[in-house]
Amino acid sequence: PTLQLAEIMLSMGLEQGAAQALIEYTEANPRHAVYHWLKLLGIYRSRGLQKEFAATAEKLRMYFNIQAAEWGTPVASEAPALENFSRVAEHVQKIWSQPGECITYLRHLLEDNRDGARAGFPQSVAEEILSLIELQKELSGANQPAA
Repeated sequence: PTLQLAEIMLSMGLEQGAAQALIEYTEANPRHAVYHWLKLLGIYRSRGLQKEFAATAEKLRMYFNIQAAEWGTPVASEAPALENFSRVAEHVQKIWSQPGECITYLRHLLEDNRDGARAGFPQSVAEEILSLIELQKELSGANQPAA
């Protein structure tokens, strides 16, 4: 519901209200808010709020293996893809026909289980992983949250 509220607020030009709703949700549910963190980064980028963007990107790294796209780089410009991580891509292909195992593996990739020691996946790859989780849930009929 918070993401939907933020989307509605954004469509009405209420960026500050959308950001505030997302901030409140991420503070209350940091490990379950990957979509919220990414949406908040997008708002900060579009509004030119570099300090807020940097602080949010740092918080995101505390909870997920995701490296936000750098401030000066457009998110879509020559972004790395999951195919660049051949071992991960091959494993996903291998377990794709096992929805439960595949979703668990993909979620595990994004969780920070090494206290921030990993560099993290580039944001574009993390978003691709999230899309694969959603696709796998649709195909299998699984009713599980993505992260």
